Amino acid sequence: MTGSIFVGKMRGNEIAIVLVLLFFFKGYSQEVAQDSTKNLNVTIFPVAFYTAETDFGFGALGVASFWMKNQPRTTRASSLQLGASYTTKNQILIYVPFELYTNEEKWRYVGEVGYYRYVYNYFGQGIKSKESDLETYEVSFPRIRLSVLRQVLPNISAGLTYELDDFKNLQSKAGGVLENSEVIGKEGGAVSNIGAVVHYDSRDHIFYPTKGFFIQASYFVSSSLLGSSFNYNKFILDNRFYQKVGKNQVLAANLFLGTATDGMPFLDQFTLGGKRTRGINSRRYQDNSEASFALEYRFPIISRFGGVVFGSTGTVAPNLDDVFSSPYKNSGGVGLRYIINKRDGVRIRADYGISSEGGIFTFTIKEAF
Repeated sequence: MTGSIFVGKMRGNEIAIVLVLLFFFKGYSQEVAQDSTKNLNVTIFPVAFYTAETDFGFGALGVASFWMKNQPRTTRASSLQLGASYTTKNQILIYVPFELYTNEEKWRYVGEVGYYRYVYNYFGQGIKSKESDLETYEVSFPRIRLSVLRQVLPNISAGLTYELDDFKNLQSKAGGVLENSEVIGKEGGAVSNIGAVVHYDSRDHIFYPTKGFFIQASYFVSSSLLGSSFNYNKFILDNRFYQKVGKNQVLAANLFLGTATDGMPFLDQFTLGGKRTRGINSRRYQDNSEASFALEYRFPIISRFGGVVFGSTGTVAPNLDDVFSSPYKNSGGVGLRYIINKRDGVRIRADYGISSEGGIFTFTIKEAF
């Protein structure tokens, strides 16, 4: 559930009751410095929700966009987001993603700082795991993500990247699938990886691109010198494409490939169910490699409201070779958008996706990709 205030299963008697408190008036949710010539633009609003996994929960979502000191307004604005929630089961999610630009976009700092104490789904390993094997486990961890990139050619940047998730107090079902498995990391441990990253970015906007490419390749190596409890390497290739069609419609696509060597903990494995494959239950399928493709059509409705239609297909496997022969799982759905920041095009995202196993509701800030 990282990155979303609410992601809930909605099927049969497990229908989630969602109370979204959207107060778009002064004192609750407001755009600060709405004039596009001003530096800072902030939007904050509260949310509340209920699911079987969390009981009642409440929190806040917010996003700030601004230009760093001495940055011209012709460059991309930096951004800082905030998500925080607490549930009556004493679960906590606090996350602060950021994307900062300096020296006329020659330097880019991208990452996240957060803390999570939450319950996650576990179905077992692989694309053939059974829905009936669903169980949950609770774990606490601080999170750090940081990539520092320097522009080396027009639209091309390269640099170093680091990630830390220090998983502690992992509690799983006694005698359950996870406890009886031989997966790496079932006792918890620290994921502390360092790597190299390079990307090509020709998007016209960060929050709501209407044209261009974003292609990022990253390679991570776990390091005991950095406190890692595990020994593995992983490679990720994230490809996104945006094209304006008609007057105000946008076609967006995301092709994702990820793979890792033996030794990867299940806590860091690639999963289906999330931004790329909405409609599939969270962490429904997981393994050491993933291939997935998502396509989305975005269109305006009226005033600040917009809509989307999306579909995806994906699979996981023990290694990259197997993803090309592994069964693929499909999902699709529709969504509603509300622009909360006109200057930068920041949107609230509410999606309902469906797969062969039921439906999933997602509510958060920003587009899925």
